[in-house]
Amino acid sequence: MMINSKFVAIISLLFLFSCSSSVDNEQVPKLKEISYQGSGDKYKSIYYKITTELLLHKGRVSDAIDIFSSNIRFFSNQNDFINMINNARDLRQFEAVIKIVNKWLEIDDKDIHAHKIAFSIYIELGKFDLANKHFNFLYNEYLEKNQKSYIDIETILSRNIIKMNVIKYFENNLSRYDNQTLLLSYIDLLQKNNLDELAVLYFKNGKIKKDRITTRKYSKSLSKLNKSNMAIQNLESYLENSLVTDREVSFELLGLYLKANKHDKSKLLADKLVNIDYSDNDFIFRVALLCFDNKNFNLSEKYFNILLAHSYASDNINFFLGQIDYEKGRYEEALLHYDKIQQGTFINTKILNASKALYKKYGIEKALLFIENEIDVKNETDLLRLLSLKLSIYEEAKKIDNIIDVSNKILVDFPDNTRTLYARAIAYEKKGNILNMSKDFEKMIELDPYNSIALNAYGYSLSINNEQLDKAETLIKRAMDIDPGNPAIIDSLAWILYLNGSYETAYEYSSLAYSKDQDPEIVEHYYKILLKMNRVKKAEAILKESLMNNPNNKQLLELLNSNQNVSAIKM
Repeated sequence: MMINSKFVAIISLLFLFSCSSSVDNEQVPKLKEISYQGSGDKYKSIYYKITTELLLHKGRVSDAIDIFSSNIRFFSNQNDFINMINNARDLRQFEAVIKIVNKWLEIDDKDIHAHKIAFSIYIELGKFDLANKHFNFLYNEYLEKNQKSYIDIETILSRNIIKMNVIKYFENNLSRYDNQTLLLSYIDLLQKNNLDELAVLYFKNGKIKKDRITTRKYSKSLSKLNKSNMAIQNLESYLENSLVTDREVSFELLGLYLKANKHDKSKLLADKLVNIDYSDNDFIFRVALLCFDNKNFNLSEKYFNILLAHSYASDNINFFLGQIDYEKGRYEEALLHYDKIQQGTFINTKILNASKALYKKYGIEKALLFIENEIDVKNETDLLRLLSLKLSIYEEAKKIDNIIDVSNKILVDFPDNTRTLYARAIAYEKKGNILNMSKDFEKMIELDPYNSIALNAYGYSLSINNEQLDKAETLIKRAMDIDPGNPAIIDSLAWILYLNGSYETAYEYSSLAYSKDQDPEIVEHYYKILLKMNRVKKAEAILKESLMNNPNNKQLLELLNSNQNVSAIKM
């Protein structure tokens, strides 16, 4: 068989390129300029395809994207486009994504995948007019072919980072489409991103047909907004009118009973559900886990012990029984359960939880010794695991200096470990070292400009230290754009607005944060903002309710004992 000499030349060059250990970024532009006299596009296409694959294999993703984008005319395969778009999105190279997808649409202007990606990326960049063009195409194709996936916006926009842009687009454009499928897809997206305050408005306006699915969705959002009684009434009414036993809806009702601390109803319904099929261990596990997640440890323990008697997933069950004992302060019993875990899902968390129990029972030295005995350091991964576990124990014990010391050790070998950078930043903040705190947060944001946790924590930490309030507000608003449904971020924004004297707007955000999460710190901010607005009775009611749920919380007890009033709050 005759071998084409041009093809051999291409492969030879690429072989040398792939074998060379000295190829650096300065050599990459030369690859773009290589030409083969008399060769057609076929061979250039082969060359650039193999080149990009080799660069990806070497981990030089940015270079591969650069080569691909600069020579995109030599590519036409859909899989090549999808692969490089995914890599570009991972690196937040959105302009490269646009360049690739536009070339893709030149080749096939009716490709559904290309239109979905174009719609998504223009939403990400806030270019709503261009996004409209592609969504209109998708919607018309959906109407013609009845393919729900064409307007499944939860899936289409699943990789979008700036969630606020998604919300802005649909809040302004959704009314143009009188379509239940699209509306429910948007509600799914809202619920997934903890934006239930928007979701409930669509249920209330009467545009959603009431059925089993929408009833459950409505109750889910009501519950997440701390309107458990309304959610309960909604599901109870549905079940009363149902002609058949609906175990899944009843299971969701159980979750609402547990959340609302309706102990008698919880017990009766849980027993009823389990007794429907006492041999269905998977369902019993779901009931036990639901009770556990809602901190009804007595019911949870009961069902986990039933599963243990059934010899069902004993490692998993022992983990949860250990967690229950830990929460109840029975540390010796917790250790016995952890010790029985031999393999399975929870083996990796066994050491951490056992060390926490040892710390509570015997002190920090015993916990640290246990960690050192359990981790056999053979490589860098083991070292990171050892130090990270120690860091967790020091965090549990609130040993600020030790947190900083261990973090320093980790960051010597793992300078980009964001979990450690965050821990050290918070520790520096506790010590009042705002300069070093800022350096760690800045490093986290440099590593990922879309890290909403770092943006929010940085902004909030500045605000509580009354430092650079304008910068703090900017950081928190950036976090809000990325994760607008997060109650911690909403609370941070409320607090910075309060500090800046925007009390009415602060109240709106603080009220929303409180409806989503009654964390003591959120309660404290809401309480102070209410007092500032002279809503004393409501402030006292909020504090009283929170103390009923957290009777031993020092933060709330100090708030109660301070007898704060409007004149006393001067930030």
